[in-house]
Amino acid sequence: MKKDLIFAPALILVAVALFLLRLTGMTAHIVVSVIGAIVLIAYTVLTKKDWKIPALEIVTRAFYGVALITGVVLMNVHGIKALGMIHKMGAALFAVSIIVLLVTKLAAKKKD
Repeated sequence: MKKDLIFAPALILVAVALFLLRLTGMTAHIVVSVIGAIVLIAYTVLTKKDWKIPALEIVTRAFYGVALITGVVLMNVHGIKALGMIHKMGAALFAVSIIVLLVTKLAAKKKD
């Protein structure tokens, strides 16, 4: 649970920073997304045995992956509106799912 209290808020901050693209610019957006991927990989490796809801854990990481992959494609391909929408939806769903995941784990910890 201690690892969740470190990594989940860090990923929430990454998500918030990524949503501030207009303020930070594209370079910072790319750097923060790479940092987010590194944090997410470390979070996965260190907490995999402690997953209470494996499906939500996997879906959360999948949403980040969708947002990351579509973001990379968007850098190279312009003018596809649907791709931009998928990128934004993946990012939004990642942010929501990481918050739900943290709240669920905190509620389970409080119950114990």
